[in-house]
Amino acid sequence: MRNDNHEIPPLLAQALDATEDLIYVMRVEPGRFVYHFLNEAASRFSGVTSRDLGKSFFEVYAQQPEMAQYLHHKYNRVLAHGESMRFEDGYLLPNGLLSGESIISPIYNEEQVITHLICITRDYTERNQYQEKLRYYAYHDELTQLFNRRFLSEYVLEEGILYLLDIDNFKNINDMLGHDNGDTLLVEVTDRIKKVFSTEEIIFRMGGDEFLIISRNSADIPERVAERVLRMMDNIFLLKGREVRITASLGVSRVSAETELSTALRHADIALHHAKSLGRSRYHIFDTSLRYEQIIRFDLELELNNCLEKQELQLLYQPIYSVKQQQVITIEALLRWNKNHTQMVSPAEFIPVAEETRLIIPIGEWVIRQACRDLPQLKQKYGPSIRVAINISRIQLDEPNFIERLNQIVQEEGIPPYYIDLEITESVATSNTVEEQSSLVQLREQGYTISLDDFGTGYSSLSMLTRLPIDTIKIDRSFVTQMNAPVLKALIMMADALRLNVVAEGIEDQEQCQHLLELGYTEFQGYWFSYPVAAAQLPPLSSFPYAPIDPD
Repeated sequence: MRNDNHEIPPLLAQALDATEDLIYVMRVEPGRFVYHFLNEAASRFSGVTSRDLGKSFFEVYAQQPEMAQYLHHKYNRVLAHGESMRFEDGYLLPNGLLSGESIISPIYNEEQVITHLICITRDYTERNQYQEKLRYYAYHDELTQLFNRRFLSEYVLEEGILYLLDIDNFKNINDMLGHDNGDTLLVEVTDRIKKVFSTEEIIFRMGGDEFLIISRNSADIPERVAERVLRMMDNIFLLKGREVRITASLGVSRVSAETELSTALRHADIALHHAKSLGRSRYHIFDTSLRYEQIIRFDLELELNNCLEKQELQLLYQPIYSVKQQQVITIEALLRWNKNHTQMVSPAEFIPVAEETRLIIPIGEWVIRQACRDLPQLKQKYGPSIRVAINISRIQLDEPNFIERLNQIVQEEGIPPYYIDLEITESVATSNTVEEQSSLVQLREQGYTISLDDFGTGYSSLSMLTRLPIDTIKIDRSFVTQMNAPVLKALIMMADALRLNVVAEGIEDQEQCQHLLELGYTEFQGYWFSYPVAAAQLPPLSSFPYAPIDPD
């Protein structure tokens, strides 16, 4: 496209027209800028043609004064600045188009007067379309075009009903008719699901042959909806001219103020497995009054078998702080399970399963070794005398070679036993077996210290405390919450009489801590001091309450 007085040589004009970037040359006139040249890419993008050469922004965009003002202000900034300016992309222009990245540069004549301004803009329309396509496939299943798990992970639902559908024996379809026919079946199942539910419901393909339907209408009668879905699935499918009849199972749950989406999804999954256990073409609505522990525990057991191999376990650390010493004295290692690297499972759920299946033995050894490996990092943060507390279950302590394995691990990692505090629960302490008592004595003789965790929640007695080789008792958080001063005072006096250290657990605010200080407690653990975090994220000593003041 030529300029209005043909100052640009033909070959150069052709070269500029061949360029994909948008090129505009504006002539500077008193109080305005007029189009002097624009290449074909700029003309296609803006709609400005050769008929508009010699016209100002306000003449060309007479029907869009906001766009004219925007462009005039943009070029006027460069004119006033006197040198090139860069304008970032991604802004929505007044004409509704998305701006590209632009560079506007002044052109000076021999008298050093700016006569023209040249703007080179990169058109990101195609790139934006590609990004939109990538964004679409990031949140949609490629085969069915339904939403996927990634979208579900960001989806917010305060109230509604979940329908989790799984095709019965879908593997047989793939094995007998091939994966292509299996994919065709999944697409047809998708179409049938869409016919049952309105556009107000959201449908997901969770993976494989599993679908999730979320209904925001809590007034729906889930039994009727579930029966409609199962009847729809019972109709014959045609695959390569062959009539195929399939069935499906359905798990149903509700999202409410008491049950968030992630929990309701787990409920639907449990209900689905329960429906499958009843036979084909069944549905089950999750019922909080029913016990599904067998299913939950079986699922956890299967996953726990591979947690070490899949490196899903991790240790978080929570400091125990001494106000008297103004120092972190011990750091408790807390086991966490990131199942499939996507779902954090509460220790209250998986530890009992690990103990019942005796998987706690290899898991416990991993905890001991990892804590030993992290200890140098903990020492670097809080000083060379810092110790790490490791929880030991009764199952581990009952193992004939537990002490031998413990010593072997700490020796391999180069950690003296003195730096290891072994925490046991009251259930271990009150078992009162000769073997366990003997094991604790041996451990203490070899240099390990023993702490009694959650003291006060079980059936421990004063006589038991005098018999057991214990160095520290950790007062359960329930005592801190109740803040019964006479009881707390009696506990600290008893511990002093038995020459036991005392740690108050579950400290959540300054008021609790101050009350306990007045009662004689000096060692604390809880969220007010630090949440359980990875070793690298532990807070510096200076951030702790009652920490020493740095004179600098």
